[in-house]
Amino acid sequence: MAKNEGCEFGKVSRNMINNLSEHFNEFKLEIRKEFAGLKETNTILYNHLSSRIQPWVTFVLTLASSLITGLIVWGLSK
Repeated sequence: MAKNEGCEFGKVSRNMINNLSEHFNEFKLEIRKEFAGLKETNTILYNHLSSRIQPWVTFVLTLASSLITGLIVWGLSK
């Protein structure tokens, strides 16, 4: 039997399967493009975050600002 031979149900089913297969292949290509964009954005964000200040600098700045705030409160309470 050739591909085009057979009952109507078989022809319709085969046509639907072929259409679904084509749509699925298009969907896969779109998803690959989307994830490529997300991967690029993720890489840019990672590079940006990795170039921030060192943790010890953050600790020193926090300690200094807390000390200054404490001194101001202590001075105003006297």
